Amino acid sequence: MLAGNPGQMAAIRRVSSPYNVNAVALACLPEAIADQSFIDTYVNQVLDSRLRLESALRGAGIQFWPSQGNFVLARVGSSQADSAAFVEQMRLRGILVRDRSADHNCKGCVRITVGLAEHTDRLLNALRETVAALDIRQGVPR
Repeated sequence: MLAGNPGQMAAIRRVSSPYNVNAVALACLPEAIADQSFIDTYVNQVLDSRLRLESALRGAGIQFWPSQGNFVLARVGSSQADSAAFVEQMRLRGILVRDRSADHNCKGCVRITVGLAEHTDRLLNALRETVAALDIRQGVPR
């Protein structure tokens, strides 16, 4: 969710992603915001999941940029073909990641989102298998 000054929101809408929140999610928003216990639990799991992912990337020698969000940007190769192969291998293991190779200075990069601990367990298993399958070893420890 994003809230702000109406003038600023208009500017943000002009450049916002096509993946906007749907009307059903917006209708549920007041109830979701009221459940502070759930929010606290979810935020703590995201923070822990991000640390776990960064640790796994570091251990695999994969370059990444430390994050304050619910995702990590990682360089899994040197080309769009490398990141596309990584995305496909993760997809085959039931994990969707976003190829960011088309973004400026992001050749070979993917965005990996984190969330609940149980989802992170699956993510890390898929990551280990994908790193092994593609023999990703960049030797660029972070």
